[in-house]
Amino acid sequence: MKRNEMADIGEKSFKCQYCERSFTFKCHCKRHEMIHISDKPFKCQYCDKSFNFKSHCKQHEMVHTRGKPFKCQYCDKSFSVKRTCIKHEMIHSGEKPFKCQFCEKCFRRKQSCAQHEMNHTGEKPFKCQHCEKSFSCKKLCKQHEMIHTGEKPFKCQHCDKSFSVKSTCIKHEMIHSEEKPFKCQHCEKSFIIKYNCTRHEMTHTGEKPFKCQHCEKSFSCKKVCKRHEMIHTGEKPFKCQYCEKSFTAKDKCKQHEMIHTGEKPYKCQYCEKGFIEKRNCIQHEMTHTGEKPFKCQYCEKCFRFKISCAQHEMTHTGKKPFKCQHCEKSYSIKRSCIEHEMTHTGEKPFKCQHCEKSFSCKKVCKRHEMIHTGEKPFKSQHCEKSFSCKKVYKRHEMVHTGISSPPVRKELQGRNELNRTILSPQSIKKEFQDDYMQHGTKGQVESYTEAEVKMELNDYNAPEVRPEIYPVAMFRNVFADTGV
Repeated sequence: MKRNEMADIGEKSFKCQYCERSFTFKCHCKRHEMIHISDKPFKCQYCDKSFNFKSHCKQHEMVHTRGKPFKCQYCDKSFSVKRTCIKHEMIHSGEKPFKCQFCEKCFRRKQSCAQHEMNHTGEKPFKCQHCEKSFSCKKLCKQHEMIHTGEKPFKCQHCDKSFSVKSTCIKHEMIHSEEKPFKCQHCEKSFIIKYNCTRHEMTHTGEKPFKCQHCEKSFSCKKVCKRHEMIHTGEKPFKCQYCEKSFTAKDKCKQHEMIHTGEKPYKCQYCEKGFIEKRNCIQHEMTHTGEKPFKCQYCEKCFRFKISCAQHEMTHTGKKPFKCQHCEKSYSIKRSCIEHEMTHTGEKPFKCQHCEKSFSCKKVCKRHEMIHTGEKPFKSQHCEKSFSCKKVYKRHEMVHTGISSPPVRKELQGRNELNRTILSPQSIKKEFQDDYMQHGTKGQVESYTEAEVKMELNDYNAPEVRPEIYPVAMFRNVFADTGV
């Protein structure tokens, strides 16, 4: 190679004209720059497709000239590239020739084995050019760097969307083509992703091949089984690089680390907001588009989320598939069942970050923490008021829209319209019943402090009514007739 086409060893003197990346070799720099340029100079001789790289074009042309000459010995699949065929056949034969030096695991590919061994050694040779992070896998490092550069080289053939990861782009394109290549053997359903299909098929067979080593439980998903076993062992192998916290799941650890780095890789297409989790970004974008893709089978209601739709449909069918292990109660929502079971066990896994209190219900814990932070995330669309409780916020909005609310007590009759409409003792008591009858016992309700009650009343923000009108005892009396 010519001297002017290669930098000194370790030096990256060839810089991309379009972004911050730099390269040791000029040819690598040129190849990278093609990602930025919309032009794809290498065109297929037989169809309209074009490619950034010559090697990719040649490989594609084999589909036209030779078809797929390399056939699997075990099934009907065929491939245009011999190497790909050999890798596929290993799935059938179970052959895993590359063994880890440190444990019993074996791998089909040498590269996969080498990456796995770095988990044992802690080696992370691939360093981000833009921050302090380092990675055991070059591919992961490249994907991470795209967060800094904003680079999304993989463009959808059907719309304007682009992606930083090729596999994500391929999955997205299937939405346009409605292609779902993985079909269930037991019903008519088909899936974009093979893993999702395999998991679905287990709902037909009842198969749960992954058994916990410490108890009788078994699981259809290996990942879920491993996480469950960590409850027994107390193992939290994934440690934060920036603080002392550790986690049972790698993805949870990564998300936590983003709190330290300020990294928010998922950006809203419609505004400046960024998110740590992809699902939160998708949910947020629906607030812009108004999209509600999931429609109830029994009525006209539509929902943003599939799970919300499924839960709603159970109100029509009366189905309550989640049964308490300790009593006869059953629930339409799994979370509600789990929270109810904690009233039997006394478990309170949700701890306040600001004091010693703990709760069986995450929602109740979050509302309690707002006492410490003073946070009021629900803002009125019609005035300057804000609220810590969504239900209270919705009732306040009724004042502006003119929708009627529950009746009021005699003592409040004649007060201003805000008080008559919103500050109804019956409605406040109902809030407590809804939240706490579902999640706790009478003792747990009574532990709800006077400060918390005052915060609920203050959220109504009625100037003529003092919080002390409604002492904690009033809320205790709510449960006098319930036998709780």
